[in-house]
Formats: sequence, C-alpha cells, structure tokens
Amino acid sequence: MSVFLERQKVRKRRAIAKGFKTAERILLSVAIVLGGLAMLYGIYLLVFLGPIFSVGEIIVEGNLEHLTTPKVVLESGVKDGETLFGIDVEKVHANLRQDPWISQAAVRRRLPHTLWIYIEESKPVAVMQKQGKLFLVDHDGIAFKEMEPSDPKTYPVITGIEGEDEEKNALKLKEALSLLKMYNDSSFGESWGISELHIDDVRGSSVVTEKGPVEILLGQDANAQRLGLLGKWQGVIGRKGGRITYIIANEDKRIIVGYKETISDQRT
Repeated sequence: MSVFLERQKVRKRRAIAKGFKTAERILLSVAIVLGGLAMLYGIYLLVFLGPIFSVGEIIVEGNLEHLTTPKVVLESGVKDGETLFGIDVEKVHANLRQDPWISQAAVRRRLPHTLWIYIEESKPVAVMQKQGKLFLVDHDGIAFKEMEPSDPKTYPVITGIEGEDEEKNALKLKEALSLLKMYNDSSFGESWGISELHIDDVRGSSVVTEKGPVEILLGQDANAQRLGLLGKWQGVIGRKGGRITYIIANEDKRIIVGYKETISDQRT
C-alpha cells in the first residue's frame, strides 16, 4: 500500500474518532440539561405541590369590629391542602375586597406554613338616605354598603341629598360630613348628641338631637361660631321651664329657642 493511501486511512480514522467525541460531548451536555430540568421539575413539584410548604395556619390581623377571623379566612378562598407558593396572592386580595366592610387588605406568605392577612375595615360615620335606601358612609364620603338589619344603627342619618346630579350630591355629602364632625367635636354636640343631619337648599343645614329630641336650624354656611354659641348657652337653654320645641341658630350672634309648657309647668 502506498504512503498516500495509508495517510488517507489515518485521517479517516481520526475524523471518525473526532466525530464520536463530538457526539459524546453533545449527548453528555443534553444529559446534563435534561438532568437539570428534571431536578428543577422535582423542586417545583416539591415546593408547589408537596407538603413541605403547605398552609398550616392563617393569621388574620387588623381592626376587626364587624368581621371575624373565620369569615375573613372563608372569604379569602384559600383551601385546605394548598401550598404557600401555589396560592395566587392577587386573587386572595381580590376575593377579600369583595366584602364591603373591607377597605384595605394585605396578604403575605410566611414560611414555612403561615399565610398572613391584614385587614382594615371601613369605618362608618353616618348613614345616608339615597333613592329610598340607607347606606353606610365613611369619613371620605364613600357610601360603601347598603344597610342590613344586622348592621349597627348607632350612626346619625344624613338626609336631603336626593338629587340626580351626582357631582352636586358628592359635594353636599362632603359638606354634611364636615359639619357632622364639627358638631360632634363641639361641647353642645357632646352633650346633646345627634340623630339626624338634614341638608336643604333653601333652609340650609339642620340637626335633630338625640336628647329631647330637638330640631336645630343652623342655616346656610353653618360654622363653628354658631356651634360655639350653642355650647356657651346650652346650660341656660336647658334650665328654662317648658319643653324645647325648636332652636334657631342660623346667625352668628344670637339663638332663638322655642318652648312649650308641660302639664306640670301649667299646674305650677
């Protein structure tokens, strides 16, 4: 055999050996990748479907007054046997916000077995009459919930906001809530209380007190000065004989009080 043919055979054998080594490296790389993927899949199954991070406790914190922990847990939609990493936190948050009593909610995972939920309840300050129905209203003027028989009935009722102009209604409600706070913070309001606050485009604002009850006309642009005057003279107003039938306090410097004699006063 010639030297040329011998060299050709050597080159061929080397090329075949090189091809086998290349294929071997490729197969090894593929095996490593597949092994890594299998390992990742195993970790995924362990974390998301396995029992290691299953929910063992749901902690509910916040200013719960009208809601209970079991009710919040039920409304979260979290099922028994779910894992922490398998829970869709955004969905849980959306589920909780379906409850009108829930103003704000936060959901966090706490490894290894705890789901933490924080709740801020809506805080009603009044009841608003609207379209023949009663709604609970918070301090921001949001009518967040229609009144139900089980809801507390200790809040003053705001009436007179019945127009079709929603923008105007929102402005009137904001003014009413501002006046309500001003009244509650006054010494007269603390002593006499309030059961109703009425808004009228012509007469202005008026309140009906819990004590008595007595209607007090505060008029247009009711302010702290008028409430301060009521507080200043409330002792005199209450001591005068007869039942108080009305109080007109729609001016900044004077108060008009109407009385009706009782049977005992007439006999005296």
